[in-house]
Amino acid sequence: MSAIHQRAVLKRQLFPFRKMESVSLDGCTFDTGRLPNLPIKLALLNKTYEDFERHAVLQYLRPEIPVIELGGCIGVVACITNKLLRNPAEHVVVEANPKVLSHLNENRAANRCQFEILNAAIAYDQKSVTFVPSMDFWGSSLEQKNGGEPVTVGTVQLRDIVSQRGFKSFTLICDIEGYEYDLVQHEADILRHADTIMLETHARIIGEHKTLEMLNTLKQLGFRTVKQDTFVYVLKRSAEMN
Repeated sequence: MSAIHQRAVLKRQLFPFRKMESVSLDGCTFDTGRLPNLPIKLALLNKTYEDFERHAVLQYLRPEIPVIELGGCIGVVACITNKLLRNPAEHVVVEANPKVLSHLNENRAANRCQFEILNAAIAYDQKSVTFVPSMDFWGSSLEQKNGGEPVTVGTVQLRDIVSQRGFKSFTLICDIEGYEYDLVQHEADILRHADTIMLETHARIIGEHKTLEMLNTLKQLGFRTVKQDTFVYVLKRSAEMN
């Protein structure tokens, strides 16, 4: 399907929602009026946006422990998560794409959330990374090179977030377009302190072999899969491994 055809199809799909300026999901409200006409907007209006992740948060989140969220996008999962926490200030959202930050900030404010926002990328052995954000807000990868204007952002590591805030345990929500493999390879020692991991995998980017290797490493760290939807996993650390 050509890009022109795709845009035409999306425009038809969005037409019934043309008068809607916001949508409510799981007790939070999100502005759609300012969002460009992209698939992410249609998913929000259809209330299918991050459906599995949203329900996983409602089912498995432990409200008493901090949350670190890698790949916050416009903040839908972040807002729903933050509302559940006993201490909503103990929630850090890392987002590399500067093009979504205004939406992330506005959704945080509109829902009176208290999570901290870091505009940075998870990466190793480098102080900054340069990439071209996706035209769609979904799926921006540090590996993207074609078209658009490149941006440079600083890097951060999970261990820095944990140590600087003194988190003894945490829930990890992770959707970083293939860099989850690097995270597990470099920071297995820090992941031992995670209670629950909600992880989107990206075999289409890193390949099946690396994906299976990563999941096996997490298993060796004491995590077991308690829920799965195709490429998204909820993993909990066994009590005897704590």
